[in-house]
Amino acid sequence: MPLAVFLGLVALCWTLYVDRLIRLAIETAGAEVVGAKVDLASARLRLLRGDLVLSGLAVPNPDSPMRNLLETGEIVVDLDVRALLEKKAVVETLALRDVRFGTARQTSGALASRGTSTGLITRRVLDWAHTVPTPSIDLSGLGELAEWHGVSADSLRSLALARSIAATADSLKRSWEAELSAIDPTPQIDSARALADRLRGADLRRLGVTGVRDALSSARATVTRLRATKDRLAALQRGVEAGMGDVRREVAGLDAARAADYAYARSLVRVPSLEAPDISAAIFTQMVLERMQPLLYWVSVAEEHVPPGLDPRRSPGPRRLRRAGTTVSFPREHELPAFLVRHAEASLAIGGASAATGSYRATLAGLTTEPALYGVPLTFRAERASAAAGPRDIRIGGSLDHTGVVRDSVSATLAGFALPSVTLGAVGARLDLNAGDVELVLARVGDSIAARWLVRSDSVGWSRLGDTTVAGPTPRIGTREWADALLWRSVSSLRDVRIEARMSGALTSPRLAVSSNVGEEVARGLRHEIGAEVGRAEARARAEVDRLVQQRAAEARARLGALESGVQARVTEARSRLEALQVELEQRVRDLGRGVPGLRLP
Repeated sequence: MPLAVFLGLVALCWTLYVDRLIRLAIETAGAEVVGAKVDLASARLRLLRGDLVLSGLAVPNPDSPMRNLLETGEIVVDLDVRALLEKKAVVETLALRDVRFGTARQTSGALASRGTSTGLITRRVLDWAHTVPTPSIDLSGLGELAEWHGVSADSLRSLALARSIAATADSLKRSWEAELSAIDPTPQIDSARALADRLRGADLRRLGVTGVRDALSSARATVTRLRATKDRLAALQRGVEAGMGDVRREVAGLDAARAADYAYARSLVRVPSLEAPDISAAIFTQMVLERMQPLLYWVSVAEEHVPPGLDPRRSPGPRRLRRAGTTVSFPREHELPAFLVRHAEASLAIGGASAATGSYRATLAGLTTEPALYGVPLTFRAERASAAAGPRDIRIGGSLDHTGVVRDSVSATLAGFALPSVTLGAVGARLDLNAGDVELVLARVGDSIAARWLVRSDSVGWSRLGDTTVAGPTPRIGTREWADALLWRSVSSLRDVRIEARMSGALTSPRLAVSSNVGEEVARGLRHEIGAEVGRAEARARAEVDRLVQQRAAEARARLGALESGVQARVTEARSRLEALQVELEQRVRDLGRGVPGLRLP
């Protein structure tokens, strides 16, 4: 009887509370992962039949708590009861009905308090989005061209370089002239020249053997002095050539420094960038970030809950009076994972009146929380079952290989998709993309990711934001009215729009690049409208730099010329004269030696 009473109480508590516990667990775990208040209307577990029915699941957008990311009418899961007895979750079939996206909420989904790990993935993605630089199209600087007051001479690199060249040239000249004066080869040159002239006309019979010996000794001493002086001049010449090389390189760098000064002076004019990539990024970066954030979020969620390899998994321990601690789960090889879906086929119906409304076919294989144990990558594929309404074709497929090094790939194609309207504050217009095509390709290896998102539409419409009335004279260049009118003229005639975003780099902080034919058209219009004004501004900037730098640059080049024609020429000339005199004296010595038989030359 006590056993019967106990089993009856267990059955009663199970009947009364198991559904509430399941609903509470799903809401708590969902809030921890998403970072917003997940709502579930009801949960019903029928253990004997092995199925679980979840009704009214609403997952809010943590960045917009009054709107849902996902809302489902009903989710039906058929479970393997025998696997549950082994603490394993094996899903046989899964059905989702009445799925809607982006629906409005009656209450806010924001959490009253957050734990350290609550919505951690969402916060990482949002932090990355906030660090992505968003350029702007600022045309106000064009109105200030006439009031430009020039540049500061102290900020010009070429002017500072020219002054440095002049100072270096003067210092080297003084040093080299002092060293050349210390050597002073002129007296030795004159003495050697006189000796060479005397030996050239010497009469051997008159000099005799003694006279010849004395002449040869004098010549030998003179040649030794000439060699010593020549060596000192050679060392000086090497120093002169090294210093001249440095000065020549600095003079050659004047042109590059002036080009940098031109760019600096142009930047002071505040002329906007006319390059299409910069303009495309200014127009579409915010739109692309809104589309790329969910992509990064789900890639991070896949890594968080489907970790690669056999590393132990850590999770917060159960709540209790003492410190909760951490639970560490060590996987065992050759065992089934704790959660596994071997193969699934689903007919998915998305309700509502959105562009994705309709029925879909989906297949999935190898979904598990411990892929290294299962040893097979997760593969999935979904496509539109009928094209009676909505997009002509929707195909999504890919694989997640977390058995070792992470290798993920996803591709999606949506043809004839009813694209949403986009408000482009940078150009003061709303873009109605209407029906178009969307392509998404993602590849991930390890911690690196490469993704491409492409949107094409050939039937777009434009509507101008704010007051569209035009009154009064033509607005002055650089004013807000002039900029708005220019941007509207550039984009309003476009009917074919292409937007492409590429993401690459580390998963935690990837680089984002945006391109579009809209940016190219705006850049073309800007160049046509303000090309002449920009040209005049750049000419003024160059003229101002030239006025400040020209004289100093000419002086620097003149200093280089003075060094080449001054000290360097004198050193080279003196060394050449010494070389010639040494050769001549050595020849005279040989001539004297041959003229006296039996004379041993020193």
